[in-house]
Amino acid sequence: MSVLSDEEFRNLGVSRQKTKYIKILADAVLSKELDIESLSSKSAKEVREELIKLKGIGNWTIDIYLMFCLQEPDLIPLGDIAVINTIKELLNIHDKLEMEIHAQQWSPYRSYATYLLWHYYLNKRNRKITY
Repeated sequence: MSVLSDEEFRNLGVSRQKTKYIKILADAVLSKELDIESLSSKSAKEVREELIKLKGIGNWTIDIYLMFCLQEPDLIPLGDIAVINTIKELLNIHDKLEMEIHAQQWSPYRSYATYLLWHYYLNKRNRKITY
């Protein structure tokens, strides 16, 4: 059962759809359908297979979770618009499959390449990076 009402989520700037997905995730954790603690001992592939089953959790969300929470070093989120636009701009590659093939040469450090692409993207647009 959620502590916050749907209206309280909306007041925090969370859409109805995202509120629904947050509650699905919370219910899965509370019901032990999803054991968050166990994810750190699984491979990226196993984490992806487990999380993708939850409505509202897609590949981009899983990529970001793997990179930031589980510190996966070799992942490039080709569903991220900043990553895609920066690859287009810097490398003149416009096809996602070609991007994936090109990024293979950055393995096993594709996550680090992703951070550099994000920094370039933000810096080019005069957006500050804060931690």
